[in-house]
Amino acid sequence: MKLPLGITILRGEGVDKKRFFTISLMAWLVIVLAVSCGNSEPVAKGRLVTETYTVVTGDTLDVISYQFIKKSSVRRDVREFREGIIQLNWEEVFKNRYPHGLIRPGDKLKINYWVEEK
Repeated sequence: MKLPLGITILRGEGVDKKRFFTISLMAWLVIVLAVSCGNSEPVAKGRLVTETYTVVTGDTLDVISYQFIKKSSVRRDVREFREGIIQLNWEEVFKNRYPHGLIRPGDKLKINYWVEEK
């Protein structure tokens, strides 16, 4: 049985695999494009601020994260913010420490947060 596009249905007959693959790929791309159209959110105007914070006795990453979350225009979970601090300072501070979130007084941490401009 032949389809209008010239593809033979699998019944032991010869199948034009290249054409089948091409049409399948094109159909998949059309579906992806159709689903993704109109799903973009407006881009907020603002800037990324980077500050350097020096750790003092009694600080924890959660306490530092809460301080900087208050400055940020974007609402984030404290755990996400804390992991962002660890990732941003991995090479300089956390790479050779265990547990990896361990901070010491005097450590200098780079911290990023977003400030929206109106």
